[in-house]
Parts: sequence; C-alpha cells; structure tokens
Amino acid sequence: MSNQYDVIVVGGSVSGAPTAAWLARKGFKVLVVEKASFPRDANSTHFIWPRGMSYLNRLGVADKILEQTPHFKQMEINIEGIRLHGGVPSQAIRDRFIALHGDDHGVVDYYAGPRRFFLDEVLLTEARASGADVRESTRVVSLIEENDGVVGIKAIAGNGEEFEARARVVIGADGRMSQFANHVKAQKTEVREKSTFAYYGYFSGIDKPELCIHKRGRFGTAIFPTMQDRHLVLVYGPTEWWGDFSKDPEAGFFRTYEFVAPDVAKLLKQATRVEPFKAMGRMVAFHRENWGKGWALVGDACSFKDQWTAMGITHALRDAELLSAHLEKYLNGEKDWASVMSEYSDIRLADYEDYWNLVCDGAEMQPYTREELEFFHSIEGDQEKVDQFIGQVGDTISLKHQIQPESQDNRELPDFIKQFDSLALDYHRNAFAD
Repeated sequence: MSNQYDVIVVGGSVSGAPTAAWLARKGFKVLVVEKASFPRDANSTHFIWPRGMSYLNRLGVADKILEQTPHFKQMEINIEGIRLHGGVPSQAIRDRFIALHGDDHGVVDYYAGPRRFFLDEVLLTEARASGADVRESTRVVSLIEENDGVVGIKAIAGNGEEFEARARVVIGADGRMSQFANHVKAQKTEVREKSTFAYYGYFSGIDKPELCIHKRGRFGTAIFPTMQDRHLVLVYGPTEWWGDFSKDPEAGFFRTYEFVAPDVAKLLKQATRVEPFKAMGRMVAFHRENWGKGWALVGDACSFKDQWTAMGITHALRDAELLSAHLEKYLNGEKDWASVMSEYSDIRLADYEDYWNLVCDGAEMQPYTREELEFFHSIEGDQEKVDQFIGQVGDTISLKHQIQPESQDNRELPDFIKQFDSLALDYHRNAFAD
C-alpha cells in the first residue's frame, strides 16, 4: 500500500474524523492516525447545540446518534431565580449556515448529549466508510519536513511497526494538548488564564427532560439527559476556588446544588450515581497560529475555551466542514496554499472571535449585576427575546444583535432585584475555604 496521501489527519476525534470524512468524500486520499483505540471515553461535557447537530446531520450521522441519545428543542437557563425557557430559533440556524457555508442543507433545531465513547466512534467509523485510511493505536513521533514545510509524518503503529507517510497537507486535530502543534512550533497568540473548574457525574433515576442551567453567585450547575437513561449532572465555579473545593469535592458538589439549584438537589437525593465523578480543575483558553507551510490545525488544537457554554464539539464540527471546503480549492489547484489558508483563517476568526471573548469573560464567574438581572427579568415573559438570548448563548445569533428589553421602572421589579447587591449577599467569598 502506498504511503503517499493528499491529506494526513493527526487525531481521529470530533474535529479530525469529520475533517477526514469530508475530504475523503471529495475524492481525496486521506490517512487518519489516532493514538487511542476506539471506543474510548473522554473528559468532556459532550453537549451538542442545534448548530452542532446540524453539522452532524449534514455529515449524515445525526440519525445514528439519535438511535441511542435523547434529543430536545427547549431548554431552561435560570439566573438568580429568573427562568428563561425556550430554544434556538430555527431560522437563525439557517441564516448562520447560509452566511458561513452558503447553504442551509440539513439544518436541524434540536440538541443532544451523546457520550464521547459513542460519538467519537460513530465519527471515526464514518470517516472510514467515507474512504479514509484510519489507523488507530498509532502514534506520531515526528514530522517529515522539506524546504521549511511539513510534508509527512513518522509514526509507530499499535504492533510496534514504524512507518512513514507523506501528504500535500498534514492536519493537527489532536486536541488542546496537541503534540502536533508542538511539533510545528505553533505559537499561542492569545491566552486567557481565568477559567472555571467543573465537577460532574452520571446519575440514574432522574425524571427531568431537557437541559437545565442554573446560575447563582459565582457558581453554576447544568443537568441534561444523555444515553443509557442517565443524566450528566455538573457543577462549576471559578478556578481559583478549585483548590478548596477539591479537598472534599463530592460534598462540595451536593452543597453547590443546594445553594444554586435546590429543586435539582432534591432530585439528586433520590437518584443513584452510576459512575465515578470526573473533574476539570483548570481550562486556560488560547488561540494558536492555525496554519503554516504544509500544515493546519483544527478544533481545540487550534483554539480552546472554557466549558461553561459547552460549545467545544459544535465548533470542532464547524472547523471540520469549513476547513475541508477550503482545502478542496487548494488540492484541486484552484488557489494557492497561502490564499486558501488566509481566507479560511479570516472567515473562521470572524465567525468565532466575539463568542470566544464572551466565553472567556463569563469563565471568570463574576456575579451578575443588578442591571443584568433587570434585563433578564424584562425579557422573561417575551418568548421571542428569550429565544434570541438562547440563540446567542448557543453561538447562532450574533452577539452584535442587541436584544431590546421592555422599559420598566423600579415599581415593576421584584424586591430581590431592587435590593440585589452581590457584596451584601457574600457572593464573592469562597464558601469552601477553611
């Protein structure tokens, strides 16, 4: 078998596998090397917004995901007791796809939370079915470089056999701790140190459909149904409090739920935890240089952000479709490498930068202000505006779109908003410090 390819993709997960599938379907010879053997789980909140499910549907695997994963259109975001219940507007999803990709084929308006041991295998299987040469349990040890550019890889297969493979393009899709990025010396161009910590588990025996997010003070919680009649149940807070929280994290988990979402805490008391808890203590956000001569980065290898909006998988799927469409122009000889990759990088950044900053700012987990609570209260009874807000949280409606609240004076506000003072409520004190 020839070891000459059009494209080599290093990493076969939620960005690498769909990138390989799209490129193989376009008729290119693609190699995927993945160090793990699937199925395997990953430390991930594994929520996929409607925009992300639309990418999966365009790829042709959404129905496969839904065979084992419940899906919903509505969700609740509860901020200091203000309940915003709605969904991402269908037309907004269509508009976003038309603006970015030129068509709205396959767009859907539901979300789901498939487990990574299932999702990743479905995607890698699809890459293989699309014609990609997929090699699991294979580790890249170095790159082949010629004329100051990347032209291939040196790798070790699962059986210990060493081999070389060459390609016109080599893509790093191996996550935020990308070894490929280290190999090509891709520099971080921006870093945001402050983040959340996240601590989560899986519970059975909970009767609660839909995603429900609660925010209070500097803490948040999230719960949604996933596969196997289980719910993912998560708490998160500012990473500077992780050291104290982690001294007794299970107790902290339930204590946080009692404080932030007492109604959900009651459900948890009747439920059964069926897997060990998982934790992410720190999630530093960054942008990296995302291309160079003969190479490109995709997904978290290129740019990473905090988990609090659970947008990582959706953006990985976006990158896969967007990058593969641009690479087609280069591989077919329509445009030169620098033109194609500059265009891709600019379009991706324009689609992403405002939202990335929103996530980084929100990851600091500062309490909401009275003015912000007034805004949420003003839209609570207006379904169209609630849906627009959820569409912005779900990176579908532009953050530049201003949601205009209804005017109201203090007499219309509940007392808890009139009197709201995060300092008086002791929201800034680390509740887990000794």
